[in-house]
Amino acid sequence: MLYPILSLVFLAVAIAIGCIFKKNTGIVSIALALILARIAGVPDKFLLKAFDSSLFIKLLGVMFLFCVAQNNQTLEIIAKKAILLCRGKVKLIPIVLFFFSAIISFIGPGLISATALVSVLAIALAIEAEVEPIKFLFFGGLGAFSGGLSPITPSGIVAITKAEQSGIVGIEFSIAFFMFIIMLLIAIILYFFVFKWHKYDDSQNKKAEISNDIKFEIKHLFTIIGIILVSALSTIFSIDIGLISFLVAIVLCICGFGNETEAMKKIPWNTLIMITGVGILISLVKELGGVQLLSDGIRLLMGEQTAAAIITILAGVMSWVSSASGVVMPTLIPTVPALAASAGVNPVALVTGICIGANAAAFSPLSSCGGLMLSAYSTSKIATEKGRDKLFSKLFLLSVCSILITALIALIGCFNWFV
Repeated sequence: MLYPILSLVFLAVAIAIGCIFKKNTGIVSIALALILARIAGVPDKFLLKAFDSSLFIKLLGVMFLFCVAQNNQTLEIIAKKAILLCRGKVKLIPIVLFFFSAIISFIGPGLISATALVSVLAIALAIEAEVEPIKFLFFGGLGAFSGGLSPITPSGIVAITKAEQSGIVGIEFSIAFFMFIIMLLIAIILYFFVFKWHKYDDSQNKKAEISNDIKFEIKHLFTIIGIILVSALSTIFSIDIGLISFLVAIVLCICGFGNETEAMKKIPWNTLIMITGVGILISLVKELGGVQLLSDGIRLLMGEQTAAAIITILAGVMSWVSSASGVVMPTLIPTVPALAASAGVNPVALVTGICIGANAAAFSPLSSCGGLMLSAYSTSKIATEKGRDKLFSKLFLLSVCSILITALIALIGCFNWFV
């Protein structure tokens, strides 16, 4: 029992040091992981293997591609065109971002690919409209998440397959519908009550009016085609989005449509270290039983009325320290038949809570999608250390709120509507 508790304490200390002393949480996590490993008798080889090279390549590849797109001004042109489509109404851009990214995500790419694409676009739009990036970024992210559990997305396929293997059928509509509704609800709350976009005065924004003479050049068109190819190929052929991003980016550079050297200079290495460094400590926490301890504590709270809400929170918390599709859903969904029988609830409601809770938590900057959103800001020309730290905390707050709102909807029995 000592090591599981101690591991959770070390994780909390790493995050606290990063926030209080404004140090890179990833570097702090690596340092504390070494100390914790020596205390627990875990060899250094484990820490080296815990480095998530897959996530690192995924983030680095996408960062590099969009640094190329930023350097050749493709993102700037797209942003200006998007503002023109809104006819100078900046307050419409969050709405357009939400539904645009929802459609992109729903038709196949899913959370990660759609978030990677839309996050950079949202930042570019914010720069052009002279708006705080977070006020656009969140709507693009929420849209990407809203379509992330359709039956043809990677997360949707995992959920449906694991449920069927556990003898649970009929979850397709439930998880897709509630994921969209919950993300839309959060977007509405942000639009009207947090950012108050409905009160925004477009006449005060000089960037709201952009010349119609803006035209795409060959380099911009090929860059756009490349980005679309990355999204399509990573989905259709299951090619790692980071690897295909590197391929497309270097082809653009070879063709003279991008500058490799300048793009490399814009990559936010601090952000990469932060995300992957924390991952090393989290892997050690899991190895020492910290995550299991946390999960067991939450399971004890389950009852007939609270089962769906509790398992939603459990899935969300687990997703903070592990992959929603790769770990959380495959781990929790098989336990649903027994949990449903003991708690006297319908298994579809529990599976819905697991799927949405796990994926909604991905707004965390320590998760792939949250990391991509943080990276999109970090690679922009307006990025600052203070701005990055602020976005880091806001993304985590959004993740917490998303989980709690999902749990509340589960608590009042909405997940039983389609049972």
